[in-house]
Amino acid sequence: MKPWLRALGILVSLAALGFFVVYARRSLAGHDLRPLLEPGIIASTGLLTLLYASLIPITAFAWSRLLADIDRPAPLGVTLPILATTQFGKYLPGNVGHHLGRVLLSRSMGLGMGAILASMAYETLLVMLAGAHVGALTLLAEAPAALRDWPILEHRGALFLGLSIAVALGLAGAPGLARLVRRLRGLGPEQAGMRSPRLSVSISCYLLYAINFLIVGVGLFAVAATLAPEAAEPRLLVLLTGAFACSWLIGYIAPGAPAGLGIREAMLAFWLHDALGPVTSITLIVALRIATTVGDLLSFAWGSLWLGRRNPQR
Repeated sequence: MKPWLRALGILVSLAALGFFVVYARRSLAGHDLRPLLEPGIIASTGLLTLLYASLIPITAFAWSRLLADIDRPAPLGVTLPILATTQFGKYLPGNVGHHLGRVLLSRSMGLGMGAILASMAYETLLVMLAGAHVGALTLLAEAPAALRDWPILEHRGALFLGLSIAVALGLAGAPGLARLVRRLRGLGPEQAGMRSPRLSVSISCYLLYAINFLIVGVGLFAVAATLAPEAAEPRLLVLLTGAFACSWLIGYIAPGAPAGLGIREAMLAFWLHDALGPVTSITLIVALRIATTVGDLLSFAWGSLWLGRRNPQR
């Protein structure tokens, strides 16, 4: 990543974080926040943490499938602790620490560099397709108040169809798009003789990544239902899932933003302000950041123990 692009991403992240802090301070002024420590809210945040942590095994299973289909098999016992241990690296400045750690650990576990980079390129492509598709579809079905007057939303049926066709084309053209991802992320040329994953495997992994977003949406809904029971309707689940997918995607592609810090919070505040009100939406956003950080920390802890027992000489 070019230094100026990374610096720009960090500045954008800091600006978004500043916006969220000011927004939160103004919205929470004069409100009694002691009810936020009630057992029900703590329990629902704990559930969100566990649901978020469950994304690691699902993603590791998808990674194993990709590796096996490019003829470089690696069992779940290898991919799972690698992913669990390296996820915490995304909190380092530059938002690339988890990728570098994943490559280094994978190499130490005997995986070839070509297979590592090829599978990561496919994973990046499929995760972005899933995030864009889930976010767009759910926000079209239950758009935030700020977007409901947009004329384009009057043609939701055509938009649903167009988005689905775009994703289908993306899956069909995955090999070429994965090579583009490799070039954009500086992963080097594709290794000669490396096989591309079959379309059926790409689709199955895409569905697993889409399920990840739904899982977090369910966790957010549990917290929101505890904070504001009167708002706990099915359409809120749709909105929360789509809002998370959109904010995650924007934070993911933002260069230099550690774990999307600031950017995701600002985006979620925009999506959820009218549906939940400022106090509830801010509390929910803070709960999500706590859950993701604690979930990544727990994954790092058990992943490190797993690797330590597997390689006691290290």
